[in-house]
Amino acid sequence: MHRALELPGDIDLSDLSHFLYVRGIPHKVTEESGKQVVWTENEEKSLIVASLYQQWQSGDLKVQAAPPGRGMNAGGLLKSIPWQRIPVTLLFMVACMVVALITRAGANWQVIAWFSFIPFEVANGYLYFGSFAMGLDQGQYWRLISPILLHFGLTHLAFNMLALYIFGSRLETGQGAIHLLAIIVFTAVISNVAQYFWAGDDTIFGGFSGVVYGLMGYCMTREKVDRNWQFGLPPVYYGFMLTWLVVGYTGILGSIGFGNMANAAHTGGLVAGCLLGAIAGLLFKQRRFQEKD
Repeated sequence: MHRALELPGDIDLSDLSHFLYVRGIPHKVTEESGKQVVWTENEEKSLIVASLYQQWQSGDLKVQAAPPGRGMNAGGLLKSIPWQRIPVTLLFMVACMVVALITRAGANWQVIAWFSFIPFEVANGYLYFGSFAMGLDQGQYWRLISPILLHFGLTHLAFNMLALYIFGSRLETGQGAIHLLAIIVFTAVISNVAQYFWAGDDTIFGGFSGVVYGLMGYCMTREKVDRNWQFGLPPVYYGFMLTWLVVGYTGILGSIGFGNMANAAHTGGLVAGCLLGAIAGLLFKQRRFQEKD
């Protein structure tokens, strides 16, 4: 973004902003230390905006009054959500939010017991753990996947939902809903099993981050194997996630209040996603060559 104008905070820019919007000039107005700053996408657009502002102030440019602002429209907001384009991404986001609500963001242990990888009971203020084998013997196969819906704290939930939207929406738009669903289920099972073998029978873990690392690994590896397929994700996303993975193993995050990280789930999901990305890249690449022949 390029800084086009810096103006006093008492100037009403709504009419000029509407004029720029109608004429297809992208811009943004922010506040800095009581002043208004108008931003554009490049220097050329900044010069145009600065010139139009001067003409507007001198009276040489007449602009129509901006339409009155509207309050929040819940119906319009729901309609603006691209349900048909990314249904699986949004479905899992809603599911995680619902589970966070009924578990009180990880505070209701009785409800958490429905979703945990290891079955347990709450009695007299104590947790009594079963075992992974016991859960399978009782037909509780959903526990292989359900921990991804658990989140312990709103920050945990918000971070994972943002990452899910970034990676999931790109994958679903490019590859389709069924493709994304298969990746989520596979990486969920692998990341949960990896965390279980790392932590043992007497631990509770949860979160979508193992799957998020799986989605990231898929995108990253798929792009490397098949250069003709790009998800359009900035390299900084990959760099941040990999750095966060390494930092998690140091234990620093737990000591500063972020809680203990499910490092094995992150690593398991990443490896599973990379494997799927490599396989998909090779298969689609080979199919494309065969179609050319």
